[in-house]
Amino acid sequence: MTKLFVVGIPRDMDEIELLELFSAYGQVGIVTIVTDINSGESKGFGFVHMEDQPGAERAIQALNGAEIDDRKISVRIAENKQAEQVQPVQSEKKKRPRLRG
Repeated sequence: MTKLFVVGIPRDMDEIELLELFSAYGQVGIVTIVTDINSGESKGFGFVHMEDQPGAERAIQALNGAEIDDRKISVRIAENKQAEQVQPVQSEKKKRPRLRG
């Protein structure tokens, strides 16, 4: 399965519409639109899991840069966050100034 990162999704688009859009290029497994935890409104990006690499490549080629409802979407292979967690970056801890109200 190949995970795609999709940015620029119209805020009123739901997961079924996103699934239908990507299904034209291959078999889709999982579709997730990221929403605000408090309001439940779309943040305008999400993830589409394509069942195979060729389908993912067709979707990227066809949809990256496409316009949907006057919004230009970006489609690319999602970064693997697990690889980043294996080697954490160490940095000096800096004191933050305290805010006064």
